[in-house]
Amino acid sequence: MSHRSSRNLQVATHLLLSIVLLSGFPLGAMAQEYIPPDRGAPGRREGGGTRGNCLRGEPPLIALIPNTNFGTTLEARPTFYWHVPPTNSPLAEFVLLDAEDNEVYRTTFQLSGNPGIMAFSLKDQADAPDLEVGKDYHWYFSLICDPGDRSGDIFAEGWIQRIAPPANLTNQLASTPAGDRATLFAQSGIWYDALNSLAILRQSQPRDPDVATQWTTLLRSVGLDAIANQPFLN
Repeated sequence: MSHRSSRNLQVATHLLLSIVLLSGFPLGAMAQEYIPPDRGAPGRREGGGTRGNCLRGEPPLIALIPNTNFGTTLEARPTFYWHVPPTNSPLAEFVLLDAEDNEVYRTTFQLSGNPGIMAFSLKDQADAPDLEVGKDYHWYFSLICDPGDRSGDIFAEGWIQRIAPPANLTNQLASTPAGDRATLFAQSGIWYDALNSLAILRQSQPRDPDVATQWTTLLRSVGLDAIANQPFLN
């Protein structure tokens, strides 16, 4: 899609959102299509590395990010999501770097070995720093197959930037129920918050067919519909 076509689509989408808000029509009834910002970054959303005896099945390690490997957030301490395959790996590691590859944060945690979608929130980490507005951060998530030889790690990587909320979005969010905010985030190109808002709904309302459809539509819009039915891990 050309830059002009992408921009026209975003303008049309924002106009539609304004009409929806004025009419009182529920945002949840709209398709959860993600409209990405006009940039990307080098990365790897599907885990690569030496398999050995570390993995026990498919699908592979997959970061729930757009195929541009880049996404934005309004949160100082956002939440990240990955699909973790069945694994014999006892540990995982999350590393956050700044744009110059200086380490900002690093932590390891236990894995259950079960497959599914797992969340990792910086809000839950007392020693994690706040992301600074306007700065890019590079993250890695690794399955540690052999703590004595990290060359065999299976990892995914991506980028995140915390942005200041546009004034029009701030006003819309203030008047929009929490259950409908994922659409606003998705149509505004704010991936991490769209995904997290909808993941929270999906877990709190697992039998709601509308929420299930919205979740699948959002993942399909970035080519991740193959894992839309995977369970969430505690």
